[in-house]
Amino acid sequence: MLIGLTGGYCAGKNSACAILEARGWKCIDADLLGREAMRLPEAREAILRRFGPGVALPDGSLDRRAIAELVFSDPAALADQEAIVHPIAIRLIGERIAAAEAAARAEGRESLVCVNAALLHRSGMLARLDAVIEIRAPILIRLLRGMRRDGEGLGGALRRLTRQRGFAAALRSAAAAESARAGKPPPPIIGLRNGRGGEVLEAAVLEALLAIGKQAARH
Repeated sequence: MLIGLTGGYCAGKNSACAILEARGWKCIDADLLGREAMRLPEAREAILRRFGPGVALPDGSLDRRAIAELVFSDPAALADQEAIVHPIAIRLIGERIAAAEAAARAEGRESLVCVNAALLHRSGMLARLDAVIEIRAPILIRLLRGMRRDGEGLGGALRRLTRQRGFAAALRSAAAAESARAGKPPPPIIGLRNGRGGEVLEAAVLEALLAIGKQAARH
C-alpha cells in the first residue's frame, strides 16, 4: 500500500508520520530528500549558475540559509530554485519507494509506504497513491508551533502560512487532474484535524488507516 501524507505549515505532518512508523510504515520524507537533492552535483551546479557563488559555503557546499533568504520574497527566484531541486527530489522519492517495496517483497510482508510531502500536490504521483491523509490544524495553533519550532516572529510565520493559501483546493484539483490523465478515480483524501495532538491525533490517524484498509479491500 502506498499513501501520501500532507498538510500545511506546522499542521503536524511529522507527528502523524511518527505514529505511522510506530505501526510498521516506511515513511519517506520529501523535505529531507529535497535537502539530499541539493547536495548532488547536478543540483549544486545548476543552483550556482542561477544564484552565483554567494550561495556557496567555504567547503563548496550550498548555503541553504542564503538560498532561502534569496527566494523567500522573490517568487521568480523561488520558482527557479524549485525547478532545479523538485525533479531530482521526486526521482529520489521514486527510488525510495521502489526500494521499500522490494524490501517488503523480499521479506514476504505487505508493503506499507507513506510519502510525507508538503508539496504532494505538485509531485506528479497522486494517481499512484491508494489514499492521502491531509493533516489540518487551526491557524493560531500553527502560528504558535511555527514560532516555537522555527524561531520565527509572528510576521515570518504569517508569511509562511499565507504562501500556502488555497492548499486544500490545489490538492484536490491536482488529484483529480492526475487521476483523469491516468484513467482512474482519484485517491480518497482523508482530512484529519490536529488541534490537540498526542493521543487525539493518534486515534485519528488509526481511524484513517482503518478507513483506507476498508477502501482497499473493496477494490
